[in-house]
Amino acid sequence: MNHSDLKNTVKVYLVDDHAVVREGYKNLLEKANIKVVAEAESGEEAYKNFEEIKPDVVIMDLSMPGMGGIETIKKMLLKNKHLKILVFSMHDDVVFCSRTMSAGACGYVTKLSAPSILVEAVFAVANNKRYISHDLAHKISTQGLKHDSALNSLTPREFEVFRLLAKGLTLDEVADTLNLNYKTVANHQTNLLQKLNVKNRSQLILAAVKLNIMPV
Repeated sequence: MNHSDLKNTVKVYLVDDHAVVREGYKNLLEKANIKVVAEAESGEEAYKNFEEIKPDVVIMDLSMPGMGGIETIKKMLLKNKHLKILVFSMHDDVVFCSRTMSAGACGYVTKLSAPSILVEAVFAVANNKRYISHDLAHKISTQGLKHDSALNSLTPREFEVFRLLAKGLTLDEVADTLNLNYKTVANHQTNLLQKLNVKNRSQLILAAVKLNIMPV
């Protein structure tokens, strides 16, 4: 890909809760004239600092303790609607791509992609283009971007809780993972049962399978 239309080094804010992962991708990006100017290990930290950092592109993981990626994306874009956010996630299901692009992300790359794909995506997003990694683009071409009304009714936090419950975590484990108290998670579960029109945890898991919220 020709990146000559970008005159300067692309400045990136790398948001991922795993330090080893950040270090690996930082080395990869900086070999391609992409400068990681700052890193964050949580959505809260990313949201707090991004305006001061002024990156060209934010590379955002989705599954992080505390405020998840989708919620972080929405909050960031409320503050700066011109911010360019590229999601970089282990989730390769169409529904995750649909929700993040609906939230305002400019691109979506799965962590199963070749390293060169991430580099290509960063330059594309920096050039005001949308980018979806090839493996996911193929799924979208065959399945289409799904806009299930039940899923669309979920808040970003409810979606995170739904995903973790579908993965088999207890309410206590979900609370620990998301840094929430038990009562809050229990309330989210109650809302999920109502919005998805199911009666119990078993039916919630079946709904997750039907809606392609597959455990990872």
